[in-house]
Amino acid sequence: MHIEIIEIANFRKLKSVRIGISNETTVFVGANNSGKTSAMLALRYFLVEQERVRFSLNDFTLSHWPVIDEMGASWEQAKNENEPLPASNWESLLPFLDVWLNAEKSEAHLVQKLIPTLDWDGGKLGVRLQLEPKDAINLQKNYLAARDDARQIDEVDQKVEDTQAKPKSLLLWPRSLTDFLQRRFSAYFTVKSYILDPAKLEKPDHGEAKPQYLSEDSPFIDGEPFKGLIRIDEIGAQRGFGHSDGSRDFDDGNSLVGSSSTRRMSDQLRRYWNKHLDPFENPDPKDIAALRAIEQAQQAFDERLGDGFSAAIQEVEGMGYPGVTDPKLKISSRLKPV
Repeated sequence: MHIEIIEIANFRKLKSVRIGISNETTVFVGANNSGKTSAMLALRYFLVEQERVRFSLNDFTLSHWPVIDEMGASWEQAKNENEPLPASNWESLLPFLDVWLNAEKSEAHLVQKLIPTLDWDGGKLGVRLQLEPKDAINLQKNYLAARDDARQIDEVDQKVEDTQAKPKSLLLWPRSLTDFLQRRFSAYFTVKSYILDPAKLEKPDHGEAKPQYLSEDSPFIDGEPFKGLIRIDEIGAQRGFGHSDGSRDFDDGNSLVGSSSTRRMSDQLRRYWNKHLDPFENPDPKDIAALRAIEQAQQAFDERLGDGFSAAIQEVEGMGYPGVTDPKLKISSRLKPV
């Protein structure tokens, strides 16, 4: 038994690609930002159960983000006009990975969850691992509730007399559906597995994979389809100018922490702030002035960064980095009141 084909769609840079796997060794070769790392991350995230907690909105292909925001806007419009909410339409946007195995009939006991029909006599077996909403209706409801809360606070703020200059761009979270999912992704998305039909496997068209359509009655696989069958080991690429041996604090935006994290009083205050006081999370009218000040500072800081890094950015662009087809580099800060 061996893996013959991997197809990846809607994952980061990879909209729809097929990867043929050699019986012995397969090597990914390509220019910077051609998708090699995206392919390796897709394999690790989808095939290693413990790695799935790393999925985020950033794993959706970037060109699909406007479509996601348009979907959220259509929900809001329908709600404001007291019309039935339109159904969520995630199907064409969801990241997924198709694995096609070739197994002998004598190996049926190893792949029993993947066999599509009772008359299977060895050969190809296909499984789709798809990142999708746990409950699309619940996601829709909670997003609209969060938008309502932000709108109500904004309406209260408009009634409060304020002589200070207001940044025009100040908008409360969530500004859009993608903004909502940036912070709440793991609560609403999960990986589910489905059996594919080998008879419907199509060849790529001019290099673009043609993954088969997943119908509503496609067989669902309960549990891990490849448990004990596939192992992923990876040596990470060294891209930076240095490295840090510090650990990461997943309760503080995955930031590096050092010896200061052992100071219990500081740690407790920070965690209390994160849970109860952070104005980016469920702000009330008292937080508006603070948010305005942060946004003004961030705008000024971005201008200074853009000026300070301009020469360096021009130099790396002259060397063709990050890539000939990529947008130009832009320095952008995010100030966190924590």
